[in-house]
Formats: sequence, structure tokens, C-alpha cells
Amino acid sequence: MNRMSLIIFLLLFACQSAAEQKGTSEVDTTNEYDYPVEGTIPDRSFIEPFERDSIKAKLQNKIDSGEPLIVHCLVPLCDNEHQGIVPTTESLGNGFSTRTNLYWATSNGQKRFFERHANWKSLSLNFDLTDTILERVAFQRKFQNGAKVILVCDAYRGDQMEACLDDYFAYLSGYKSSFLDLETENDLIIGDEADLIAFNGHNGLMDVDIDTTYANIPRQKDAVAIACSSRSWFNPYFLEVNAYPLVTTTNLLYPGAFILNGIIEKWAMMDSEENIRFAAGDAYHEVKQCGQRSGRNLFATGWGG
Repeated sequence: MNRMSLIIFLLLFACQSAAEQKGTSEVDTTNEYDYPVEGTIPDRSFIEPFERDSIKAKLQNKIDSGEPLIVHCLVPLCDNEHQGIVPTTESLGNGFSTRTNLYWATSNGQKRFFERHANWKSLSLNFDLTDTILERVAFQRKFQNGAKVILVCDAYRGDQMEACLDDYFAYLSGYKSSFLDLETENDLIIGDEADLIAFNGHNGLMDVDIDTTYANIPRQKDAVAIACSSRSWFNPYFLEVNAYPLVTTTNLLYPGAFILNGIIEKWAMMDSEENIRFAAGDAYHEVKQCGQRSGRNLFATGWGG
């Protein structure tokens, strides 16, 4: 075993031991990392990258006209049995439990984090939307520049990673719609009509390959992938589905909801791509105390790298 392998082994052993000592109640998930498995990143280098100018113009037009900016976040629940991760406790790693899951129900899980955040207002809650989506929550927030953001988060069953990724890329390409029931006369169209679509959880592209041959609709939009080492795995797909990699990751990390919150705070204010990336890193440092520079280096923006 070489030195790097030994360091990784000791880190993972320490993380698992700490979780076991704290039991199955809510725990500090500072070191709950995904475990990178072997896989082949598909070659899609023949497709040309593009800039984000048209996306920014559309966002500004929506803000000026009073239309809400829509963020749609897809969350495959943490699953000890069906995902290539270092197992956590039984309750945190139960991919069928929206009450206890690490990526959904803990203080830094998507649902609980935004429910408790003072600046976000809960809009709706729906259960068992499909065979793959166990729960959907929606929130709203207004920003100083006049932007109103509606955030929709979907909890996918932990054994439905492929379905989650299929939906993610289909939404990004403009191929698939979804609807948010706000109990008003008109449902809000999300999915393909969202302005920013995020994936948050284990990097499922390490486990499965996704067919995106449907990607033929020229509708550019922002994409975020908060998962271990997502830049190299997701960027080729983003090219194929005509999505801009607004924020991706460069290494192992815990995909906490605070990252997406930091991104949205700068994105809604029409800040630069680099400042949006910095916001993700600063949010990570604030919670994990990893150092600002290290936090920022965990994230990337654009096609480079």
C-alpha cells in the first residue's frame, strides 16, 4: 500500500468510526465522503463548449419582468446498499427514508436546511410523486436586485440513481417537463423550464452510464453538479445536453445543502461565474472549517480542467 492509499484508508476509517460512535441520530457529517469507484468517462470532446451570455440575458429579462427564477435540485438519497459510497449509519444511509436520510433530513440535508433557513419560505410539500421520487419540497426567496427565486427539491429513492440522472440530463436538454403543484389555477412548469438545475448527492456517473441521444433541443441553461469530482464526469454530458457547467467539483466532498444556498445567493444577484464558484467554496469552509482557499479549490466553473 503506497502512502496516498494509506492516507485515504485512514481517513475513511476515521470517518466511519466517528459516525458509529455518534449512533443513528443526526450527526456532524464533516467527513462523510463518497467513495470513488472505477469507471470510464465517455469521450464527448467533439462537441464545442459555449459561453454563458445568452443564459445571463434570459435571467436578467426574467428579473426585469418580475418572473421568478426557477431552481430545480435533484437529490438521490444516500444509500448504503445501492450506491458506491463508504457506508454510513443505517438510518442516514437508508435510501428509502425521507425522515432520516443524510442528504435530505439532517441539518445540512436539502429539505431540513432550507426549511430552517430564515430567508427561505416554504411553498409546498408533495409525497410519492412517482415510482422514483419519494418527496418534493419547494421554497421561495426574494433578493435585493428584485429577483424572486423558487427552489424545488426532489428526493429520489436511493436505488434509482440511473432514473435520477436520466431526469437530470433530460431536464437540462429541454427534453422533459415536470410540474409543481402550488394549489393555484396554474401549476408551475419546472424541469425543462427551470433556469438552473442542480444534482446533489453521490456521483452516480461513477456507477452508471447515461444515454443522452435525445439531446437535440437548443435551449441553454445553467447546471450545477454537487458530487465528488463532478467536473470531469459531468462536463462531457453538459456539452451534449447544451448546459453550462456553472459549478462543479474537483475532488471529494460532502454534498451539503449549504453549498447550493451559497451558489443561489450569488447567482440570483447576477454575480460573475467566478464569484459564484467562490461562494460555493466559502459556504463549504464556513461549515467544514477546511480553510477558505481549500474550500474554493474544491469547486470549478466553466469548461476548463
